[in-house]
Amino acid sequence: MARVILRDGHVAELRKAKNTSQDRTWIRNLLENVSEQSRYFRFARSHEDVDDSVIEEMIGDGGQNALTLMCTDGHQALAIGNYRRLDEDRAEVAFLVSEDMQERGLGSLLLEHLAEAAYLNGIKQFEATVLSDNERMMNVFRASGFAMTINQESGVMHVTWPLRQNERSRGLQETRERLATAASLHGFFHPKTVAVIGASRAPDRLGHVLFRHILNSDFRGTVYPVNPTAPSVAAVKAYPTLKDVPEKVDLAVIVVPANQILSVIDDCIEVGVKSVMILSSGFSDTDKPGTELEHEILNRLRSAGARLIGPNSLGLIQMDPDVRLNASFAPLVPEHGRVAIASHSGALGITILDYATRIGVGVSSFVSLGNRSDVSGNDLLQYWESDPSTDMILLYLESFGNPRKFSRISRRITRHKPILAVKSARTPVSVNVAKSRTVAVAAEDATVEAMFRQTGIIRVETLQELFDVAVLLRSGDGHAGRRVAIVTNTAGGAVMAVDRLLREGLEFVAPVINIGFESLAESYRTVLPQVLRDESVDAVVVLFTPVGPSDEEAVRVAISAALCEVANDAPPQNGARHPYEKAVVANFLTTGDYRVRYLEVDAERSIPIYPFPEQAVRALAKVTAYHEYRDRDPGYIPDLPDFDIDLARSVIRKRLPENGCAEISDDTTLKRIIRALGGKLCLDNVSDERVFLRVEMRIESDPQFGPLLRLDMVEADLSRTPVPGQVVALPAIRLIPLTDADARGIWREAISKIEAVVPGAARDGVQDFILRLSQWIDNSPEVTRATFTLGVTEDASIYLLSSFVEATRVEV
Repeated sequence: MARVILRDGHVAELRKAKNTSQDRTWIRNLLENVSEQSRYFRFARSHEDVDDSVIEEMIGDGGQNALTLMCTDGHQALAIGNYRRLDEDRAEVAFLVSEDMQERGLGSLLLEHLAEAAYLNGIKQFEATVLSDNERMMNVFRASGFAMTINQESGVMHVTWPLRQNERSRGLQETRERLATAASLHGFFHPKTVAVIGASRAPDRLGHVLFRHILNSDFRGTVYPVNPTAPSVAAVKAYPTLKDVPEKVDLAVIVVPANQILSVIDDCIEVGVKSVMILSSGFSDTDKPGTELEHEILNRLRSAGARLIGPNSLGLIQMDPDVRLNASFAPLVPEHGRVAIASHSGALGITILDYATRIGVGVSSFVSLGNRSDVSGNDLLQYWESDPSTDMILLYLESFGNPRKFSRISRRITRHKPILAVKSARTPVSVNVAKSRTVAVAAEDATVEAMFRQTGIIRVETLQELFDVAVLLRSGDGHAGRRVAIVTNTAGGAVMAVDRLLREGLEFVAPVINIGFESLAESYRTVLPQVLRDESVDAVVVLFTPVGPSDEEAVRVAISAALCEVANDAPPQNGARHPYEKAVVANFLTTGDYRVRYLEVDAERSIPIYPFPEQAVRALAKVTAYHEYRDRDPGYIPDLPDFDIDLARSVIRKRLPENGCAEISDDTTLKRIIRALGGKLCLDNVSDERVFLRVEMRIESDPQFGPLLRLDMVEADLSRTPVPGQVVALPAIRLIPLTDADARGIWREAISKIEAVVPGAARDGVQDFILRLSQWIDNSPEVTRATFTLGVTEDASIYLLSSFVEATRVEV
């Protein structure tokens, strides 16, 4: 069973139909309740001719030869889609949607899930027979993005299309999901009426605290306390139950003990609440009975098409001036800004909010996710992706529910909005702590690091660093670069800064410009424009140690004036960066206040002032890496010539037993796979003496992240080159599927030390094979493990030295 979100934000369940009395009844009821035209479009005959045997044939065997998927609300079938196998490669597909659920994207959702199930069962192509006047069904097919062939004959259209996704079909599917998810979360972030169930009159009770926070946040809508015994809470009229509230409730915030929760959930369903947030604990965060109770809550809400934040959440905040809602336990409300925050830990989330408030980082919205029973970090990312009031996203993560989806979403977002993440549970000990505290499952940290690098997420080590980087990103248009100059009045701070620059992989533009302690403000005012105008400088670190009590303010004015001066410079004629666009970070070594502060330059820009030099440099390094990621070609998944991916997969499937797995190491089978993949690999034997570069690629399946590609060993014998010796590069990892940019990146990462001595043709050939492997694995879910070792000769020929594949039959 899976949750699906429809185009209008409605939530439903999607599952296989089974040959049970209930499911046969639901399908027949659907047939009887749709219009005669819909029945005719589906069967080209009246429903009286559709008996139980037809329904049973439609339900099929669960996927191998026939499959029906049902979209339900827990009580009835809203729509069905099914395929029936015609031969080894082809299946016929058809759909039926109830009249009141049409135009909500159900047909598209069913098609996507049917295509995935069919492909897993080895079906390569769908076919459909559609009456010419059934325009609604044709629109579903056309909107899928699959490359379709349509032949029309005698009032009937015959449609065929391959099931492997292309860039267009994948992009359209992601767009549909993003829009539907955002619509389903609208009630949490833009409610007009909020009910607090469990609002207490006792000031020390959490229900009272939360209700007070909503009142004190100047909520623009109406808030209702729900309490079965109190006539009022905080001088606001209370209501015994949610059913007694006189208005339709958009958001229900529940703060009652776990053992009272189900009756409250039933009330939410009865009055039609679509957004529910549970702040109570005692669910999957505690024990098995709590987990079962949480599942029951989710099942009831899903059957009603509602969404859930929590349980065990510490609430949400929406700072939009038209909403202003603090439905959380955070005592201080941050100022309105353009930074969205999501936290897996409620307590740390409140700390993050507190620090944001103290250093003046404005927040658009905040969510404590709690147990993530329904609404997940991926859902919030898709909401904030298109939220016009959000420019930056901060995440505190302990685990990933669906990391492949997280990767796809993040890769889209980071191209126009930075995502900063603190990912804890990095060591075996902390992983055990996370598991004991929540249902979190941690991944290998090297894999997480690879995903962050691949998607452009800015990974930081600490909560402090999270805001160090955030304040630099929001400070204006300064575009960081690797060539960094230092302007200082103290040598000690400069030494620390240079050490950190080099450790962070930045380039120090020597020498340090030490202006000394005489005429401090005037010296900064004179020197800084000169440094910014230097075309060999991309960014400047300004260090300052006060001498007298009035020095700091004078230096602040001087730095601001220097930046205003270069802002008026004419644009460079040689394509160089404008001096004003270069990043500037500062460190003022003062005492008593160790928060990040700001130096306001103009309406568009401010300069962050960090309490310590290394904070300024680390923030600069993170922002530089992010800008480099955004400036690089994002790449795409290319169409590869001479690439028979269906044959490569079928070779594997034919070797698999009915149940279980198979290890494939015989040359004949492996060479058939390699030939189907195409590319420039030579399958002949080659002597060891001719090979000067060995590249070992390893495919493995991570239980969370899915298939990964590792360049596990890159070994070069450089005895015949100007740099003699033996070099072994470090492993490099990427999540599959790889774009052409990913292939170039993993090659550079693994072979950077010796790339100069590798012929260009060999480099291109290896990268081409990386892409072929990636697409083969992405479209061959049976493959669980594989190893390929390539040998490169001095004439740039590439030989397959050895290979191994392990595969298992996939169950739908």
